[in-house]
Amino acid sequence: MSATPPSSNNTLLGHLYDAIAAPGGFDGFIALFCEVFTLKSATLMIRNADTQEMTGLWIHGLDVKWVQSYALDFAREDILAHHMLAQPIASFYASNLDLPHPESFADSRFFREWVRPQGVAYAAGGIVLREGAWMTQMIMQRSSAQPPFNRAEMDELNELIPHLRRAIQMRQRFAELQFGQNFLAGSLDVLAMPTLLFDENSRVIHINRSATALLDRRNGLWLDDKYLLTRDAHVTRSLNLKLSNAIRSGRAGDGEPTGVVLLPRTARMPLMLMIVPMSPSGASAREAALLFVFDPETVPAVTHDLVRKLFGLTEAEVALAIALCSGKTLDDAATERGTSVHTARSQLKSIFGKTGTRRQAELVSLLVASPAYFLAQAPVQPSGAPDSRRSGRIA
Repeated sequence: MSATPPSSNNTLLGHLYDAIAAPGGFDGFIALFCEVFTLKSATLMIRNADTQEMTGLWIHGLDVKWVQSYALDFAREDILAHHMLAQPIASFYASNLDLPHPESFADSRFFREWVRPQGVAYAAGGIVLREGAWMTQMIMQRSSAQPPFNRAEMDELNELIPHLRRAIQMRQRFAELQFGQNFLAGSLDVLAMPTLLFDENSRVIHINRSATALLDRRNGLWLDDKYLLTRDAHVTRSLNLKLSNAIRSGRAGDGEPTGVVLLPRTARMPLMLMIVPMSPSGASAREAALLFVFDPETVPAVTHDLVRKLFGLTEAEVALAIALCSGKTLDDAATERGTSVHTARSQLKSIFGKTGTRRQAELVSLLVASPAYFLAQAPVQPSGAPDSRRSGRIA
Protein backbone atom coordinates (compact mmCIF):
# COMPACT_ATOMS: atom_id res chain seq x y z
CA MET A 1 0.00 0.00 0.00
CA SER A 2 1.37 3.39 -0.92
CA ALA A 3 2.59 5.54 2.02
CA THR A 4 1.34 8.69 0.30
CA PRO A 5 -1.75 9.09 -1.90
CA PRO A 6 -1.24 9.17 -5.69
CA SER A 7 -2.42 12.79 -5.88
CA SER A 8 0.38 13.82 -3.50
CA ASN A 9 2.93 11.98 -5.61
CA ASN A 10 1.72 13.69 -8.76
CA THR A 11 1.91 17.10 -7.08
CA LEU A 12 5.37 16.30 -5.75
CA LEU A 13 6.63 15.30 -9.20
CA GLY A 14 5.11 18.44 -10.66
CA HIS A 15 7.07 20.60 -8.19
CA LEU A 16 10.21 18.58 -8.89
CA TYR A 17 10.12 19.18 -12.64
CA ASP A 18 9.06 22.79 -12.14
CA ALA A 19 12.35 23.22 -10.27
CA ILE A 20 14.31 22.70 -13.50
CA ALA A 21 13.56 26.23 -14.62
CA ALA A 22 12.28 27.86 -11.40
CA PRO A 23 14.28 30.82 -10.01
CA GLY A 24 13.96 29.26 -6.55
CA GLY A 25 15.26 25.94 -7.79
CA PHE A 26 14.38 22.99 -5.55
CA ASP A 27 13.13 25.10 -2.62
CA GLY A 28 9.45 24.50 -3.35
CA PHE A 29 10.00 20.81 -3.98
CA ILE A 30 11.94 20.29 -0.74
CA ALA A 31 9.24 22.07 1.30
CA LEU A 32 6.46 19.94 -0.25
CA PHE A 33 8.61 16.81 0.12
CA CYS A 34 8.76 17.42 3.91
CA GLU A 35 4.99 17.87 4.04
CA VAL A 36 4.14 14.78 1.96
CA PHE A 37 6.49 12.44 3.86
CA THR A 38 5.91 14.00 7.33
CA LEU A 39 9.51 15.08 7.86
CA LYS A 40 11.22 17.36 10.33
CA SER A 41 13.73 18.44 7.68
CA ALA A 42 15.15 17.51 4.28
CA THR A 43 18.37 18.43 2.53
CA LEU A 44 19.48 17.97 -1.07
CA MET A 45 23.25 18.29 -1.20
CA ILE A 46 26.36 17.54 -3.21
CA ARG A 47 29.03 15.71 -1.24
CA ASN A 48 32.55 14.42 -1.91
CA ALA A 49 32.90 10.73 -1.07
CA ASP A 50 36.62 11.07 -0.26
CA THR A 51 36.79 14.33 1.69
CA GLN A 52 33.16 14.68 2.85
CA GLU A 53 33.05 18.24 1.53
CA MET A 54 29.49 19.52 1.20
CA THR A 55 28.15 22.07 -1.26
CA GLY A 56 25.13 22.89 -3.39
CA LEU A 57 22.75 22.86 -0.42
CA TRP A 58 18.94 22.94 -0.72
CA ILE A 59 17.49 22.88 2.80
CA HIS A 60 14.10 22.90 4.48
CA GLY A 61 13.53 22.64 8.25
CA LEU A 62 17.22 22.58 9.25
CA ASP A 63 18.76 25.65 10.86
CA VAL A 64 21.84 27.06 9.15
CA LYS A 65 23.92 26.75 12.33
CA TRP A 66 23.38 22.97 12.35
CA VAL A 67 24.32 22.77 8.69
CA GLN A 68 27.52 24.65 9.48
CA SER A 69 28.49 22.45 12.42
CA TYR A 70 27.75 19.32 10.38
CA ALA A 71 29.86 20.48 7.42
CA LEU A 72 32.82 21.63 9.51
CA ASP A 73 32.85 19.14 12.39
CA PHE A 74 30.49 16.17 12.19
CA ALA A 75 30.21 15.02 8.56
CA ARG A 76 32.81 12.27 8.94
CA GLU A 77 30.97 10.82 11.98
CA ASP A 78 27.60 10.38 10.28
CA ILE A 79 27.01 6.62 10.45
CA LEU A 80 24.09 6.69 8.00
CA ALA A 81 26.19 8.61 5.45
CA HIS A 82 28.93 5.96 5.70
CA HIS A 83 26.36 3.21 5.30
CA MET A 84 24.93 4.86 2.18
CA LEU A 85 28.42 5.12 0.70
CA ALA A 86 29.06 1.40 1.21
CA GLN A 87 25.74 0.34 -0.33
CA PRO A 88 24.44 0.48 -3.93
CA ILE A 89 23.43 3.96 -5.00
CA ALA A 90 19.94 4.91 -6.21
CA SER A 91 18.36 3.48 -3.06
CA PHE A 92 17.18 5.05 0.17
CA TYR A 93 18.26 3.72 3.57
CA ALA A 94 16.81 4.47 7.02
CA SER A 95 18.62 4.64 10.35
CA ASN A 96 15.95 2.54 12.08
CA LEU A 97 15.81 -0.07 9.29
CA ASP A 98 19.22 -0.50 7.69
CA LEU A 99 22.06 0.37 10.08
CA PRO A 100 23.80 -2.85 11.20
CA HIS A 101 24.26 -1.84 14.87
CA PRO A 102 21.84 1.01 15.63
CA GLU A 103 22.23 0.55 19.40
CA SER A 104 25.83 1.83 19.25
CA PHE A 105 24.75 5.07 17.59
CA ALA A 106 23.59 6.59 20.90
CA ASP A 107 27.15 6.37 22.26
CA SER A 108 28.65 8.51 19.47
CA ARG A 109 29.64 12.16 19.76
CA PHE A 110 27.62 12.81 16.60
CA PHE A 111 24.45 11.62 18.36
CA ARG A 112 25.11 13.44 21.65
CA GLU A 113 26.16 16.80 20.21
CA TRP A 114 24.38 17.03 16.84
CA VAL A 115 21.43 14.63 16.57
CA ARG A 116 19.89 14.73 20.05
CA PRO A 117 20.05 18.53 20.58
CA GLN A 118 17.88 18.95 17.47
CA GLY A 119 15.30 16.44 18.62
CA VAL A 120 16.01 14.10 15.70
CA ALA A 121 14.87 10.51 16.24
CA TYR A 122 15.11 8.95 12.76
CA ALA A 123 17.00 9.72 9.56
CA ALA A 124 16.94 8.39 6.01
CA GLY A 125 18.91 9.15 2.91
CA GLY A 126 20.10 8.01 -0.47
CA ILE A 127 22.66 8.79 -3.15
CA VAL A 128 20.64 10.00 -6.12
CA LEU A 129 23.49 10.64 -8.53
CA ARG A 130 27.25 10.05 -8.51
CA GLU A 131 29.80 11.64 -10.84
CA GLY A 132 33.30 10.56 -9.84
CA ALA A 133 33.85 11.35 -6.17
CA TRP A 134 30.94 13.82 -6.12
CA MET A 135 27.54 12.55 -5.03
CA THR A 136 24.14 14.20 -4.98
CA GLN A 137 22.40 13.04 -1.82
CA MET A 138 18.93 13.42 -0.34
CA ILE A 139 18.87 13.37 3.48
CA MET A 140 15.73 13.57 5.63
CA GLN A 141 14.99 13.60 9.38
CA ARG A 142 12.04 12.88 11.65
CA SER A 143 11.52 13.91 15.27
CA SER A 144 10.45 11.64 18.13
CA ALA A 145 6.89 12.93 17.66
CA GLN A 146 6.85 11.59 14.09
CA PRO A 147 6.66 7.91 13.06
CA PRO A 148 9.77 5.86 12.28
CA PHE A 149 10.49 5.17 8.64
CA ASN A 150 9.01 1.97 7.22
CA ARG A 151 9.95 -0.21 4.29
CA ALA A 152 6.94 0.85 2.19
CA GLU A 153 8.15 4.45 2.40
CA MET A 154 11.67 3.43 1.37
CA ASP A 155 10.22 1.67 -1.67
CA GLU A 156 8.20 4.74 -2.60
CA LEU A 157 11.24 7.01 -2.15
CA ASN A 158 13.22 4.69 -4.42
CA GLU A 159 10.63 5.22 -7.14
CA LEU A 160 11.38 8.96 -6.94
CA ILE A 161 15.10 8.55 -7.57
CA PRO A 162 14.99 8.38 -11.42
CA HIS A 163 12.90 11.57 -11.41
CA LEU A 164 15.27 13.28 -8.96
CA ARG A 165 18.28 12.32 -11.04
CA ARG A 166 16.69 13.51 -14.26
CA ALA A 167 15.57 16.85 -12.77
CA ILE A 168 18.97 17.53 -11.18
CA GLN A 169 20.88 16.79 -14.39
CA MET A 170 18.50 18.87 -16.49
CA ARG A 171 18.79 21.85 -14.16
CA GLN A 172 22.58 21.58 -14.21
CA ARG A 173 22.68 21.50 -18.00
CA PHE A 174 20.25 24.40 -18.32
CA ALA A 175 22.26 26.45 -15.85
CA GLU A 176 25.49 25.76 -17.73
CA LEU A 177 23.87 26.72 -21.02
CA GLN A 178 22.47 29.94 -19.60
CA PHE A 179 25.75 30.99 -18.01
CA GLY A 180 27.61 29.95 -21.11
CA GLN A 181 25.58 32.50 -23.03
CA ASN A 182 25.74 35.09 -20.27
CA PHE A 183 27.62 38.25 -21.06
CA LEU A 184 28.94 38.38 -17.49
CA ALA A 185 30.96 35.18 -17.91
CA GLY A 186 32.85 36.60 -20.88
CA SER A 187 33.27 40.01 -19.27
CA LEU A 188 35.15 38.47 -16.33
CA ASP A 189 38.07 37.85 -18.66
CA VAL A 190 38.88 41.55 -18.76
CA LEU A 191 39.60 41.59 -15.00
CA ALA A 192 43.22 41.36 -13.90
CA MET A 193 42.20 39.86 -10.56
CA PRO A 194 41.76 36.04 -10.53
CA THR A 195 37.99 35.54 -10.60
CA LEU A 196 35.84 32.38 -10.63
CA LEU A 197 32.10 32.16 -11.29
CA PHE A 198 30.10 29.47 -9.45
CA ASP A 199 26.62 28.17 -10.21
CA GLU A 200 23.96 27.34 -7.62
CA ASN A 201 25.61 23.96 -6.95
CA SER A 202 28.98 25.61 -6.18
CA ARG A 203 30.42 24.25 -9.43
CA VAL A 204 32.89 26.45 -11.29
CA ILE A 205 31.37 27.39 -14.62
CA HIS A 206 33.78 30.14 -15.66
CA ILE A 207 37.31 31.19 -14.76
CA ASN A 208 38.99 34.26 -16.15
CA ARG A 209 42.49 34.33 -17.61
CA SER A 210 44.12 35.39 -14.33
CA ALA A 211 42.42 32.59 -12.43
CA THR A 212 43.52 30.09 -15.08
CA ALA A 213 47.13 31.20 -14.56
CA LEU A 214 46.71 30.93 -10.78
CA LEU A 215 45.36 27.38 -10.99
CA ASP A 216 48.10 26.38 -13.43
CA ARG A 217 50.70 27.44 -10.84
CA ARG A 218 49.19 24.98 -8.32
CA ASN A 219 49.11 27.75 -5.73
CA GLY A 220 47.20 25.59 -3.26
CA LEU A 221 44.02 25.70 -5.38
CA TRP A 222 42.78 23.31 -8.06
CA LEU A 223 39.61 22.07 -9.73
CA ASP A 224 38.19 18.59 -9.26
CA ASP A 225 35.34 17.95 -11.69
CA LYS A 226 34.38 21.65 -11.58
CA TYR A 227 34.61 21.90 -7.77
CA LEU A 228 37.28 24.12 -6.20
CA LEU A 229 39.53 22.38 -3.67
CA THR A 230 42.50 23.45 -1.53
CA ARG A 231 45.35 21.54 0.04
CA ASP A 232 43.91 22.25 3.51
CA ALA A 233 40.83 20.13 4.27
CA HIS A 234 39.50 22.57 6.89
CA VAL A 235 39.89 25.51 4.51
CA THR A 236 38.09 23.57 1.77
CA ARG A 237 35.18 22.80 4.10
CA SER A 238 34.96 26.43 5.15
CA LEU A 239 35.21 27.59 1.53
CA ASN A 240 32.41 25.32 0.34
CA LEU A 241 30.21 26.28 3.29
CA LYS A 242 30.68 30.00 2.62
CA LEU A 243 30.00 29.46 -1.08
CA SER A 244 26.77 27.65 -0.29
CA ASN A 245 25.76 30.34 2.20
CA ALA A 246 26.50 33.11 -0.29
CA ILE A 247 24.42 31.38 -2.96
CA ARG A 248 21.59 30.82 -0.50
CA SER A 249 21.82 34.49 0.44
CA GLY A 250 21.17 35.41 -3.17
CA ARG A 251 18.28 32.95 -3.29
CA ALA A 252 16.54 33.49 0.04
CA GLY A 253 18.28 36.36 1.81
CA ASP A 254 19.17 34.31 4.91
CA GLY A 255 22.78 33.34 4.26
CA GLU A 256 26.06 35.23 4.50
CA PRO A 257 26.12 38.23 2.15
CA THR A 258 29.88 37.88 1.66
CA GLY A 259 32.56 35.56 2.95
CA VAL A 260 36.33 35.64 3.29
CA VAL A 261 38.54 32.55 3.57
CA LEU A 262 42.30 32.60 4.13
CA LEU A 263 44.37 29.89 2.45
CA PRO A 264 47.66 29.40 4.36
CA ARG A 265 50.90 29.00 2.39
CA THR A 266 54.24 27.77 3.69
CA ALA A 267 56.59 30.69 4.50
CA ARG A 268 54.31 33.04 2.57
CA MET A 269 51.36 35.25 3.31
CA PRO A 270 48.01 33.48 2.85
CA LEU A 271 45.86 33.85 -0.22
CA MET A 272 42.65 35.76 0.50
CA LEU A 273 39.50 34.33 -1.10
CA MET A 274 36.52 36.69 -1.11
CA ILE A 275 33.10 35.27 -2.01
CA VAL A 276 30.32 37.56 -3.24
CA PRO A 277 26.74 36.39 -3.95
CA MET A 278 24.98 37.27 -7.19
CA SER A 279 21.26 37.73 -6.68
CA PRO A 280 19.07 36.49 -9.54
CA SER A 281 16.99 38.89 -11.56
CA GLY A 282 14.37 37.89 -14.08
CA ALA A 283 12.27 34.75 -14.34
CA SER A 284 15.03 32.60 -15.84
CA ALA A 285 17.91 33.86 -13.68
CA ARG A 286 20.02 31.49 -11.58
CA GLU A 287 21.72 32.02 -8.25
CA ALA A 288 25.49 32.28 -8.45
CA ALA A 289 28.55 33.54 -6.64
CA LEU A 290 31.83 35.16 -7.59
CA LEU A 291 35.13 34.34 -5.91
CA PHE A 292 37.98 36.85 -6.09
CA VAL A 293 41.52 35.76 -5.19
CA PHE A 294 43.88 38.29 -3.60
CA ASP A 295 47.58 37.50 -3.35
CA PRO A 296 49.17 40.09 -1.00
CA GLU A 297 52.64 39.19 -2.30
CA THR A 298 51.82 39.77 -5.96
CA VAL A 299 53.15 42.99 -7.44
CA PRO A 300 50.27 44.72 -9.25
CA ALA A 301 50.54 44.57 -13.01
CA VAL A 302 49.47 47.86 -14.56
CA THR A 303 48.23 48.08 -18.14
CA HIS A 304 50.61 50.30 -20.13
CA ASP A 305 48.15 51.69 -22.68
CA LEU A 306 45.47 52.42 -20.12
CA VAL A 307 47.86 54.39 -17.91
CA ARG A 308 48.81 56.52 -20.91
CA LYS A 309 45.20 57.11 -21.93
CA LEU A 310 43.84 57.69 -18.42
CA PHE A 311 46.40 60.28 -17.37
CA GLY A 312 47.76 61.65 -20.63
CA LEU A 313 51.32 60.51 -20.00
CA THR A 314 54.08 60.15 -22.55
CA GLU A 315 55.57 56.73 -23.26
CA ALA A 316 58.61 57.56 -21.11
CA GLU A 317 56.41 58.75 -18.25
CA VAL A 318 54.28 55.61 -18.43
CA ALA A 319 57.40 53.42 -18.24
CA LEU A 320 58.62 55.30 -15.18
CA ALA A 321 55.23 55.19 -13.44
CA ILE A 322 54.91 51.45 -13.98
CA ALA A 323 58.46 50.89 -12.72
CA LEU A 324 57.61 52.73 -9.51
CA CYS A 325 54.43 50.64 -9.13
CA SER A 326 56.52 47.47 -9.31
CA GLY A 327 58.52 48.59 -6.26
CA LYS A 328 61.59 50.08 -7.91
CA THR A 329 63.26 53.21 -6.58
CA LEU A 330 63.68 56.27 -8.77
CA ASP A 331 67.42 55.50 -9.12
CA ASP A 332 66.74 51.88 -10.09
CA ALA A 333 64.11 52.93 -12.62
CA ALA A 334 66.49 55.44 -14.20
CA THR A 335 69.30 52.88 -14.44
CA GLU A 336 67.01 50.21 -15.89
CA ARG A 337 65.73 52.61 -18.56
CA GLY A 338 69.18 53.98 -19.40
CA THR A 339 68.45 57.57 -18.35
CA SER A 340 69.94 59.85 -15.72
CA VAL A 341 68.39 60.35 -12.30
CA HIS A 342 67.95 64.04 -13.22
CA THR A 343 65.82 63.05 -16.24
CA ALA A 344 63.81 60.62 -14.12
CA ARG A 345 63.13 63.33 -11.54
CA SER A 346 61.99 65.71 -14.28
CA GLN A 347 59.66 63.07 -15.71
CA LEU A 348 58.32 62.29 -12.22
CA LYS A 349 57.52 65.96 -11.65
CA SER A 350 55.57 65.98 -14.92
CA ILE A 351 53.72 62.81 -13.86
CA PHE A 352 52.78 64.43 -10.54
CA GLY A 353 51.33 67.41 -12.40
CA LYS A 354 49.28 65.28 -14.79
CA THR A 355 47.94 62.91 -12.11
CA GLY A 356 47.36 65.49 -9.37
CA THR A 357 49.67 63.70 -6.94
CA ARG A 358 52.60 65.05 -4.93
CA ARG A 359 54.47 61.97 -3.68
CA GLN A 360 55.45 58.58 -5.11
CA ALA A 361 53.21 56.78 -2.59
CA GLU A 362 50.20 58.80 -3.77
CA LEU A 363 51.05 58.05 -7.39
CA VAL A 364 51.31 54.30 -6.80
CA SER A 365 48.04 54.28 -4.81
CA LEU A 366 46.28 56.15 -7.63
CA LEU A 367 47.51 53.77 -10.32
CA VAL A 368 46.71 50.50 -8.52
CA ALA A 369 43.20 51.81 -7.69
CA SER A 370 42.54 52.76 -11.31
CA PRO A 371 41.13 50.61 -14.16
CA ALA A 372 44.73 50.28 -15.34
CA TYR A 373 45.26 47.74 -12.56
CA PHE A 374 41.88 46.00 -12.48
CA LEU A 375 41.71 45.32 -16.22
CA ALA A 376 43.79 42.55 -17.74
CA GLN A 377 46.60 43.43 -20.10
CA ALA A 378 46.24 40.58 -22.58
CA PRO A 379 43.31 40.61 -25.02
CA VAL A 380 40.49 38.18 -24.32
CA GLN A 381 40.42 35.08 -26.49
CA PRO A 382 37.29 34.61 -28.57
CA SER A 383 34.67 32.26 -27.16
CA GLY A 384 35.36 29.80 -29.94
CA ALA A 385 39.01 29.30 -29.00
CA PRO A 386 39.90 25.62 -29.25
CA ASP A 387 41.33 25.34 -25.70
CA SER A 388 38.34 25.89 -23.43
CA ARG A 389 40.49 25.94 -20.30
CA ARG A 390 42.72 28.69 -21.66
CA SER A 391 39.73 30.77 -22.58
CA GLY A 392 38.32 30.41 -19.09
CA ARG A 393 35.25 28.40 -20.07
CA ILE A 394 34.53 25.29 -18.02
CA ALA A 395 33.00 22.92 -20.54
